Amino acid sequence: MINSNEPQAFLQSGLGKNDRYSNPFYNIPLQYMPLNIDGMLLWAEHFLFRNGFYKQALNRIANYFITSLKIECDDSEAKEKYREVLEDLGWRQILSVSGLNLLAYGNEFLTVNQGFNRNLSCPKCGRVDNIDKVGNFEFNKGKYSKVCLKCGYKGEHLVIDRPSNDLSKIHVVHWPAKEIKIRYEDTTGEYEYFWDIPQQYIKKVTSKNNKFYSKKTPKVIYDCIFDKKMLSFNTKNFLHLKLETPTTLRTDGKAVPPCMFLFEDLFMLQTLKKYNEVICFEDIAPFRVISMSTENNSAANPILHQNGGVWAASVDEMIDEHRRDPGAYHKFPFPIQYQQLGGEGKNLAPVELMENYKNNILNALDIPVELFQMSLKAEAAGPALRLFENSWNVIPNNYNRLLSHIADVVGKILSLPKATVGLVPISFSDDIERKSVIGQLVSANAIARSELLNLYNFDYEDQLRKKTDEERIARDIQTEEQEKTQFEQMNQADVYSVMSANQPQGGPATPQDALEQAQQIAQELYPLDGAQRRAKLQEIKATDQALYATVKSQLEQMTSQARSQGVEQSKQPQQ
Repeated sequence: MINSNEPQAFLQSGLGKNDRYSNPFYNIPLQYMPLNIDGMLLWAEHFLFRNGFYKQALNRIANYFITSLKIECDDSEAKEKYREVLEDLGWRQILSVSGLNLLAYGNEFLTVNQGFNRNLSCPKCGRVDNIDKVGNFEFNKGKYSKVCLKCGYKGEHLVIDRPSNDLSKIHVVHWPAKEIKIRYEDTTGEYEYFWDIPQQYIKKVTSKNNKFYSKKTPKVIYDCIFDKKMLSFNTKNFLHLKLETPTTLRTDGKAVPPCMFLFEDLFMLQTLKKYNEVICFEDIAPFRVISMSTENNSAANPILHQNGGVWAASVDEMIDEHRRDPGAYHKFPFPIQYQQLGGEGKNLAPVELMENYKNNILNALDIPVELFQMSLKAEAAGPALRLFENSWNVIPNNYNRLLSHIADVVGKILSLPKATVGLVPISFSDDIERKSVIGQLVSANAIARSELLNLYNFDYEDQLRKKTDEERIARDIQTEEQEKTQFEQMNQADVYSVMSANQPQGGPATPQDALEQAQQIAQELYPLDGAQRRAKLQEIKATDQALYATVKSQLEQMTSQARSQGVEQSKQPQQ
């Protein structure tokens, strides 16, 4: 009778002595396949570390769906605060790590920790000291001892952890899937999550008189360590993301890692890699052999009368001499034979088989091979990307759930109004055609302009406000230029009027006449030293502002020309 609850027995059935052929389903990979979720998680970790292309493929899936933040909140200041805090937390990195964990292990366990300030309280007088400002305490087995600065009590102090409002202490923790234990009720879907604290961590944080972990490790963890209990998580601050698993598999609340469905392909790929490794060591470099030459006439063969040991020593000496000086000429009294054995590793390497299994794995992950190899052509991008996005729509859904969870925790810590945080939907497969159609509709004034801006993640109100500011700045600059031009025209008119008043009767003064008078005065003032020139300019300024401005402008122009001529002369080669 076949027991379906024992997969190995189920697959071995039929392997009797009278069977003509062996059971094709009971193959070598099945003998190593794990039958429990803990073993599956260990194999998932093994596959991730042993196959670089597999990890890179998962990374590309995880990062493909990370676009930009979309925050909806009625309070604009709170909206910017959410964006600022999420940027400080590094939300892109959080999503990238979470996506990799989700794809590699099928599960992602995450908490958002607020951070705390640890204080030591004296049991006698009640004095409270911040542990960061105390350096003379002793730590042993979760107990803190020091001398009270107020009453002089020396002994154990009480530990008080208070939540911190310091945003830099908010930390997102990704918990290893194999360390999380779940109590799961199948009929109601209720969960309880526990951390099975590893011994390596316990040894690290409980070391005697350490001054780092004793300040940074939460008290609840110390309580669980010394009470020898698992840490129970608060479900309000704990998030479990997972990929769906077929219902026939009992996993006690955890999801089966996706690599388990590729176990045979990964196993065979590793077998080929091992075979290829043997070829690299044994068959790439040829095996070189030097032997005694043989002659047709055995009676005349001098090799038969030589000592084999002496002959081998002479050959070794010749080889050593060649290694010291590859260009040397070598002499040997007898003919020898040289052979190369092997060296056909290039022909034996299973390159095509390995590529075939890699492509099978990528196809099983719903990743187009051209997309992984960065060779996807534009004409095939639409259908391929559309299929890829639809196959992995669970990833952006989990990302949005994760961002909403982080926003809820941050909002409670900072007392911010509730906001909806997620990612801008991705649709690269339809972007080109859709953008073209929407652009034409906007040009025809058939739809709102905001539809086109939304495609590029631009906020219509922000862009309208920026455009209004730009127009205002342009008007201000234009007004300044107009005022400057009017002022220059008024100065020229004043010069013209002054020159007209000083001009003798018989001919009207013109702006050209005023300019010539200013140039003449500038020619007279230019040879003077600085003090004399300034004195003359002040006299002109006192009587005629317009003439003063024109003369000063001419002097500055003459000075600039003289400076330019000096630079050009300095660049000419010396005779």
